[in-house]
Amino acid sequence: MEKLRKISVLVLTLILVFSVTVLAEERVDRYDQVFDASQDAGRLTARFLRLTTRSDDKSGDSTIVTSPDGKVMVVDAGNPSTFVDIDKALKTLGITKIDYLVASHPHVDHIGSFAQLIYAYNIGTVYATEVEYPTSHYRNYMTALEETNTPLVILAEGDTFMFGDQVMVEVFHPAPGIEYYEGYPDGSTQFINNHSLLMKLTYGDSSFLFAGDLYTAAERDIAARYGDRLKSGVLKVPHHGAGTSSSRPFREAVGAKVAVMMSDAIEELRIYRNYANSGADTYITSIDGAVMVSTAGDGEYTVVSQLDRIGSFLN
Repeated sequence: MEKLRKISVLVLTLILVFSVTVLAEERVDRYDQVFDASQDAGRLTARFLRLTTRSDDKSGDSTIVTSPDGKVMVVDAGNPSTFVDIDKALKTLGITKIDYLVASHPHVDHIGSFAQLIYAYNIGTVYATEVEYPTSHYRNYMTALEETNTPLVILAEGDTFMFGDQVMVEVFHPAPGIEYYEGYPDGSTQFINNHSLLMKLTYGDSSFLFAGDLYTAAERDIAARYGDRLKSGVLKVPHHGAGTSSSRPFREAVGAKVAVMMSDAIEELRIYRNYANSGADTYITSIDGAVMVSTAGDGEYTVVSQLDRIGSFLN
């Protein structure tokens, strides 16, 4: 029965993705509207990018955040082949300096384009967790930091810093001090994902929570410890909307009004439905394109998606 359910979900997902592909040319493309920076002043704005993979790796996550006073934060940067998408978005916004470049964790679909960004843009400071990951992409990123003398700040639970003059950033995870197991990094996918950065940006009565690729084990622990402190208007859904994540305790603690999944496809329809049925406006970048979420700090959010919705996927 479980096998049949999984097959049914897979078939439905394939049908939806096929429908998006067939109808994409018929939908209005609001890319220029999503990346119009003329209304950004005085607002906290996040642009969740639609990345297109040009390699065997997942495209991954990348979000461009602008503070009310014009500072720029980039959270994650997809795999190396997606640099063209990130570069286009930054150039469309007229950005030449990235004040805060943040790595949620060192998997290739999150830090793959870091080296290219560091060489191509004026970077203020890079923020990352303690986790080290001996891959070529990670080494390229570390080499770029060294060759450009870019500062690196390690973040851990309990840290806070200001994003510009008006946005407070709080770090809820991971705890300081990483204990690597024998044989690391073999079989380390879950270990690294569960050490993802959980970071909350607060501007007045509005907030954005970035959850990296946290799995349910870490989510439940964090929700138990922090409860309502996790409450946020906007959530970058953990692990691209995969079934490994988005546990009920975590979803209920956050209580998001807007949930965004950055993914190449619908990872698991059940997760999408859980957010949508809870009342969150839920977006998937592979379906909706890039998504802009903006707030004046009053607890209300303006959302513009690049592409029109085809359906709710809730039936």
